[in-house]
Amino acid sequence: MIFLLHFILFLIPIDTTALQLSEVVVLQHKGTDSDSPRQQARQVTILTPADLNALQVIAPKDFAAQIPNLVMPDYGSAMTSSVYVRGMGARLDQPVIGITLDGIPLLDKNTYDQSLLNLTNAAFFAGPQGTLYGRNTMGGLLALQTRQPLDVEGKAGSVSLTYGSANSIRAQAAIYQNIDNRFGWSLTGSYDRTDGFYTNRYTGDRVDRGQNGTIRLQLQYRPDNKWILYHTTAANYTSQGAFPYADERTGEIAFNSPASYRRFNLQESLRAVWKEDRRQVEMMATYQLLNDRMRMDQDYTPLSYFTLEQRQLQQAAMADAVWTERPQADWYRFSLGTAAFLKHNTMNAPVHFMQDGIDSLILKNANNGIRNIFPADSLEIAESTIPMNSNFLLLNASGAIYHQSEFIPIPRLHITAGLRLDLEHTDMDYDASSLLHYRMTAMMTRMRAFEIGMKGHIDHTYFQVLPRLDIRYDWDNVTIYAYGARGTKAGGYNPQIFSTILQNRMMTDLMADMGVHMDNTTDPRYTRPDITEYRPESAWTGEIGLHALLYEHLQRDNNHTINLDADVFCSDITDLQVTVFPEGKTTGRMMANAAQARSAGAEATLRYRWTGNRWYTNLHIAYGFTDARFVRFFNGIEDYAGRYIPYAPRHTLSARATLQYRFKSTATLCPRSVALTLALTGQGRTYWNEANTQYEPFYAVLNGNVKLAWQHLALTLWTRNLTDTDYRTFYFVSMSNAFFQKARPRQFGISLHYHF
Repeated sequence: MIFLLHFILFLIPIDTTALQLSEVVVLQHKGTDSDSPRQQARQVTILTPADLNALQVIAPKDFAAQIPNLVMPDYGSAMTSSVYVRGMGARLDQPVIGITLDGIPLLDKNTYDQSLLNLTNAAFFAGPQGTLYGRNTMGGLLALQTRQPLDVEGKAGSVSLTYGSANSIRAQAAIYQNIDNRFGWSLTGSYDRTDGFYTNRYTGDRVDRGQNGTIRLQLQYRPDNKWILYHTTAANYTSQGAFPYADERTGEIAFNSPASYRRFNLQESLRAVWKEDRRQVEMMATYQLLNDRMRMDQDYTPLSYFTLEQRQLQQAAMADAVWTERPQADWYRFSLGTAAFLKHNTMNAPVHFMQDGIDSLILKNANNGIRNIFPADSLEIAESTIPMNSNFLLLNASGAIYHQSEFIPIPRLHITAGLRLDLEHTDMDYDASSLLHYRMTAMMTRMRAFEIGMKGHIDHTYFQVLPRLDIRYDWDNVTIYAYGARGTKAGGYNPQIFSTILQNRMMTDLMADMGVHMDNTTDPRYTRPDITEYRPESAWTGEIGLHALLYEHLQRDNNHTINLDADVFCSDITDLQVTVFPEGKTTGRMMANAAQARSAGAEATLRYRWTGNRWYTNLHIAYGFTDARFVRFFNGIEDYAGRYIPYAPRHTLSARATLQYRFKSTATLCPRSVALTLALTGQGRTYWNEANTQYEPFYAVLNGNVKLAWQHLALTLWTRNLTDTDYRTFYFVSMSNAFFQKARPRQFGISLHYHF
């Protein structure tokens, strides 16, 4: 056992981190030396402390608009944290990018939408990262870094308060303590609340009112000059109204059943780094608990068709280690790592048939068939609510080994080759049932009990091979690169579709129990439990790009720099995971695999920075273009080959300008500086369905703020969606009706920040 413990500790990593010194960013990617952003064989988008401050970043969704071809739209709740990048992504289940916070991966997409406390840097590494990071990073990795206890001198802290439109309040506080530069601790916390922006016309209440709180404890210990140890405990509680979906016919939100989302999330993590001369061992282990409840009016109308209440208790753990060494020969270095992952999820997801659903979907259909045989007879059901009970136990377990070697055969030329072998097992135990009482009016005097049940087990094991080959050449001011890599998204199951399967079986078996034969009008695919399984998605991606320092002029009081990053990419996607709704008046939605797709595009980011005697200017322009289409996809009804993949925009644009002036006066009451930031973001066209008949045209949103800063105090006046742009963030069809979610309107607010 002691040997095993030492082996695990020897073999585990820090993920990606980004460190800031002034405005020079140094990146450390897992298993590599610290390199500048220009010394990367991939596109890297960096947000420095100045950028984060100017953009007022408080959640991962705030990054998306700044990164070419990356969007994280608002889909009505903190649970639905969908991500799309370079044409890839899906509304449900597995994410297309990974997110790490201080080197610790977030193990479930349901936790991606959370408050971020005291960020210092953010970096997005575009393209497949699976060789080093494994599953669900085929589109990229977003690495977030917070302020660490040993980053401060002695003691430091901060308090901030924000008030904005819809009576929205955000409060945050932090305290840091550094003891002899060997041990440090920090405690940070935040609280948010809002009255909401969307009104349910049926009830008169705001749909999206809510609150959430986060607390985070960090410990950092440096026992000697070789070791540094990290421990983090974080907890978050979220309670919010959800799903402000408006009917396309009326343009109004109007439904009669509760819609809400509640989440408790706990994260416990340990990290350790050991460095000595030319070798390094990075280790990480984490345990994460997710306990949430979602309530949804599934027909989204004032009628009482269906309601859903989904509860899940999910526990996940991961351990990862990497050993990196550069032998005496400087032309070679290697990394060797191993990883293990386990997720256990107990889910309860009953769907309730309400009176309108019983009348129109069961009784109406059944009686139409019965009266063709027995004209004087009809079916009656005793219940006004029929529960469709569903219970699931879902398990994911995986293990992986990976290796990466970097060669420098000639000066300036870097060749990196990597390979990951990943074995993952998934299984699902399901137990679904329903009970009702019925009678035939002319044939039965008493109600008769009818019960249906489905119970079983599904499992599958997948073996993934994830190679990568990078080639990079460095000139003094320009780096060119090319790579080819394979990435993957995990497979899984669709518990959400079981209500549809049970509903279809109930209709058929109920008629058989009455001795009535009816032609099967349901899609036979939605009567089998195996329809719930979907396979992993994978993609081969090739990219060619450059990082260039176009201009640099450095003087004591007059510095100018212009940087350009640009690339073209192409991905061949197999078993693309898409979200589909069964035809007709059904409740379910599910993930399915399209046969093949292709995504190609280009990205460019231009940055200009000027620092004068008292002036500071930062200009940022980023553009992304994606052409993502189905190559082969026939859903049994229509062939979508050549159509655009839905939900991922074809164009993304961000343009940001910050102008700051530092005052001469040092008087206590006089501000030290004033800064103006304007940020324009845009995206579109975004198709809403596989047939490409519905879409959102290109739109742009303008945000801005003015900040006055004193020695320890800062006051910010801000606005979001200043032009009150009217656009849809989400559109879908359910039960043959179309619904959409509008963007939030123009907002204003004020923030006060004090630090010491």
